[in-house]
Amino acid sequence: MRVSRPWLPTGSLDRALNHQVSFDELSHASVCEGIDRHFFSSLGATAAPIRLRVNEVWADAAHGAVALNAPPRTGSELLEQVSATISAAFVGADVPGNIAHVQAFVIASQLACEEFLNVDRLLSLPNVEQIAYQQVLDVSVRGTEVCFHKTTTYKAKGSETLAQVVDLGMKIWTERSYLGFGDSWRLHAQVTNAAVRLSGALERDVLLGADETLTPAGRHFKVPMAPNGFWGCITQVFSRLAGLLGKRGIEVVVGNAENLASVKAVTRPGQLELNYLDEDFDRSALLVCAEQDYGWWNNGVAEYRSVGGQVMRGNYLLDDELQFKAYMANGEAKADRQAGLLLASKKLTVGDDLRAGGRFALASHTNRYADEYLTRTVLAAQSTATLFKDLVDALGGDLFRYSMTSHDFITLDAENIMSRHDAELLEYARGLSRLERAQTAEGSAMAAELAELRRRVDALARAHDLSGLSEPEQITQVKKRLVVAVIDRISEAFPGDPGGAFQVLTTLAYAEKASHVVIQGDGGPQFLNGRDETRQISIFIKSPAGANFAGKAFIKFYSSVKTLGERGAVRFGRTTLAKDRFNEAKMSSGSLWCVDDNDEPILVNAWYNATFVLNVPATPPLSPWPV
Repeated sequence: MRVSRPWLPTGSLDRALNHQVSFDELSHASVCEGIDRHFFSSLGATAAPIRLRVNEVWADAAHGAVALNAPPRTGSELLEQVSATISAAFVGADVPGNIAHVQAFVIASQLACEEFLNVDRLLSLPNVEQIAYQQVLDVSVRGTEVCFHKTTTYKAKGSETLAQVVDLGMKIWTERSYLGFGDSWRLHAQVTNAAVRLSGALERDVLLGADETLTPAGRHFKVPMAPNGFWGCITQVFSRLAGLLGKRGIEVVVGNAENLASVKAVTRPGQLELNYLDEDFDRSALLVCAEQDYGWWNNGVAEYRSVGGQVMRGNYLLDDELQFKAYMANGEAKADRQAGLLLASKKLTVGDDLRAGGRFALASHTNRYADEYLTRTVLAAQSTATLFKDLVDALGGDLFRYSMTSHDFITLDAENIMSRHDAELLEYARGLSRLERAQTAEGSAMAAELAELRRRVDALARAHDLSGLSEPEQITQVKKRLVVAVIDRISEAFPGDPGGAFQVLTTLAYAEKASHVVIQGDGGPQFLNGRDETRQISIFIKSPAGANFAGKAFIKFYSSVKTLGERGAVRFGRTTLAKDRFNEAKMSSGSLWCVDDNDEPILVNAWYNATFVLNVPATPPLSPWPV
């Protein structure tokens, strides 16, 4: 029997088909906790967690123990995996990267939503001696469409046979607004089908009568009487015409499942690994299913647009945490596109000046992500007392390396910051550097030359109370003392203002990494294990000429990489190209930071330029002679 009838607010089929999907953004922590609860936390307990399959790959706790590849083990890992899968598909379908990330997060968040996961419970027959047995959620991502199919099996109490199987299908998709000509992207949700398969007494309960008032199952599903004769057909026609007046209707199908194989609601993803559920059950069970029919249905819609790099849902800005991740995802998508251009054309030049407005103008709002990164890092360093160690990591190696050259690594008001300090410390650093190079020159240094270098280094070690240490240990200590010299010089430049000196030091320790946040958010490439790097840091206590705002200090960073070292590579978003792919790979970048009068470091500007040329395999000339 197949019949259309008006939508009824009390019918179980009707309520399931009318479920409203919420697109409200939840906090990352609450989503992870919800996913953990539904898919992981019950492992080993009485109630088994929901088993999950994403694009035909099992991703739940039950399969994690036996999987060869490492599946997600926590709600956070599962959220990350599902979001990344959806986001990549959306970006591949030309959805902007930041919007794709937000919409992917919202869709993946449904895995933490109690109402979303339990819609199928509306279909289960109440007051029946049965218990929920197994649950499987199958997720399929196809372009801009994400399909969910939930299957739940029920066993009769005290029996190992299935009494009822419930299937519910939903899909969520995104599309450009205004028939593809708008500047926003809309998420839509639809409950595509609802089906219940019944066996035994439950089957007979529905078949006893077509009138919904005669059986509990009929009343639960609101199964209408089959249309009979001419007036029955007329009733169906008028029922559909009601859709023109804003009424909604559903199509209900009841019958033996074997005879209804063509009904879309019968379709279930294959190989769900559910016990006792086989073709014999599906063929012999009574099928009660329904789909949305006439009228206008809306299971949920939300509109997203990007304004100045920030994502808005409707007229509201998203929270800062999600906004930042969307910004970085947009940069990753942009970098992926650049990788595609490089692979296609074999050459690529990329770069951007991220300053807003004229020279030394205040930066755009996106620069705040670098400011926030720096603030978080400083707070973490203060809580763990690691500022000095981080300064040594950021500066010590290059202070030691450049002691052998005339390059001014760090300048303070255009003067080398080390020029006023102990010349013996610089001489000690140069001696250790020469000795290190001579010993690693594969025996090219003469024995007499090595002996003389060691004698000088030993004398300098005694002068600096470092005798008895190995040469690597001496180098470590000299790097620390070079950083101490920088700290002393900065403190001298801020007499009576320890707060200003502290902010300059934290900027020296962390701001360069913070600048890379903005560069990556713009789609800039990342060099892994670069070589021949040149670094320079310029500190100005007075405002540079042309600056239109005041500050206690300005710190300018510059870096350039001309080649890749051993096992070097360049990363473009999710694409990484190894050193041997390049004939040329070089990049320069810089940033300008200001410590304002409130002792807050602010990113004023960041920029980068990079050039890449891939190796092109030589094509042998064609032989003029036939083979």
